[in-house]
Amino acid sequence: MANPWKALPRTLRLRDVTLRDGLQNLEKVLPTQAKLELYRALVAAGVSELQVTSFVNPARVPTLADAEALWSALSHEPQRLSVLVANPRGLIRALAAGVGEVEAVVSVSRAYNEKNAHRTPEQSLDEIARMAGEADTAGIRFSAAIANAFHCFFEGDIAPAAAIDMVGRLVEMGLGEIGLADTTGHAQPDRIWDLFDQCRRQWPAVRFGGHTHDTRGRGLVNALAAAQAGAAWLDATLAGLGGSPFTAGVGGNLSIETAAAALAGLGIDTGIDPDRIVDAGRLAAALVV
Repeated sequence: MANPWKALPRTLRLRDVTLRDGLQNLEKVLPTQAKLELYRALVAAGVSELQVTSFVNPARVPTLADAEALWSALSHEPQRLSVLVANPRGLIRALAAGVGEVEAVVSVSRAYNEKNAHRTPEQSLDEIARMAGEADTAGIRFSAAIANAFHCFFEGDIAPAAAIDMVGRLVEMGLGEIGLADTTGHAQPDRIWDLFDQCRRQWPAVRFGGHTHDTRGRGLVNALAAAQAGAAWLDATLAGLGGSPFTAGVGGNLSIETAAAALAGLGIDTGIDPDRIVDAGRLAAALVV
């Protein structure tokens, strides 16, 4: 019998998003020093790529109100660090803070985008185009993530053609990295594989990343389906922390401890020590309770 995992890559980027996505919907607000402690534990385990905060309205996401302070403390670290921005105001703050890599986000779902960003998807795409130009002028990396690429609590299943169309719009802006997010955790592995495969075939020069949730216990298998179809990176958080502060019912993110162990078991090198990342997960659990 043929080994179904032979299509998996030998190496894979595993991006930790604990300090942003993992903390954004917590009731407890961690002090900056606690976030730095988590950061050091992640790096000690071999994590080399992290999304560390989001420059969003602190009134809406109080857990990330220290974005400038946290970035200032991390700005000279050698790891690949990025932040999320929701709109041009966020980009202005990020540029003023000296951030070197920014990710924007837009949802395929009109209902979700209007609830989350108070804009239509078309308006968000127009803003992303302007931000991409400003980032290019500033000489920083700029990418985008597509939320609800498979399913939305408000609209149900998302047509693959709608997600593909949005990817095409972002590619036309010159973006070389695009994340595809199963925001609600309702996608099936075959849907994940199909969309990543279509995107890779249509835009072979673009790198696509996977963002999965464990709402229905499929975070890992969906992540593996994305990797099998050619995803360049996967997002994950310590202890599977995270969800959406704007939509009830979203399960936690893919656990980076689970992902690191599973990928190592399949012979995939992520650079992360499966044992030491568990220690970081224990620290995260102790800090957030």
